[in-house]
Amino acid sequence: MPIFGVHVMSLRKLLESDPYFVVPRVVKEMSTKHVITTDLIHGVPLDRCKDLDQDERNMIAQQILTLCMRELFEFRFMQTDPNWSNFFYNNADKKLYLLDFGASREYPKKFADNFLRVVHGAATHNSDEVMKSSKDLGFLTGYESKSLIDAHMEAVTILGEPFSSTKPYDFGALGNIKRIHHIIPVLLNHRLTPPPEESYSVQRKWAGAYLLCARLGAVLDCKPIFDQIYNQYKFLE
Repeated sequence: MPIFGVHVMSLRKLLESDPYFVVPRVVKEMSTKHVITTDLIHGVPLDRCKDLDQDERNMIAQQILTLCMRELFEFRFMQTDPNWSNFFYNNADKKLYLLDFGASREYPKKFADNFLRVVHGAATHNSDEVMKSSKDLGFLTGYESKSLIDAHMEAVTILGEPFSSTKPYDFGALGNIKRIHHIIPVLLNHRLTPPPEESYSVQRKWAGAYLLCARLGAVLDCKPIFDQIYNQYKFLE
């Protein structure tokens, strides 16, 4: 069976008790080393959910955001492609079906520890925690220019912003794309060391999740979601 099929079965097992997400079952007797067969699912991709009512769009977005964090901080196994068509919503049973696991990968515990500390530092406006954990992750060497440090802190602030608000966060009103575009040249031209390899896929997935929430016009109370993940997390150190 191709690695794609192994990924499907792995995430299906991790989410088997989840009341909201469904990973299609692999039909082993109809699969080969090149092709996998799964259960047929019914639903629509998320780009066709933009006309649902606000509560339902909020529910979809909240579950996607929660899954994104659970994948990294609980499972340490993530489907890293946030393409709209990788999520099919069934309005009849109110479930979200997950598809296409070719871009799935595992993450080391140490990386998850430090990435969580970076997000926590951003969410609690603790710049010392952000800086220390960014160095531990390999984002920074400690010898960067002030302009690079400022740009890095701005990028991390954007990442943690939904989790710092004590009020429902309006993703649809985000100006973060313009903010990111403004700091990208600084990050590219002044970085002294490449980011850790694992960070590329995580940032792609998280950015995609935020954009998905924005496209759905979601307004979410994100702080309790993150706080629960953080308070239940077991760090190595």
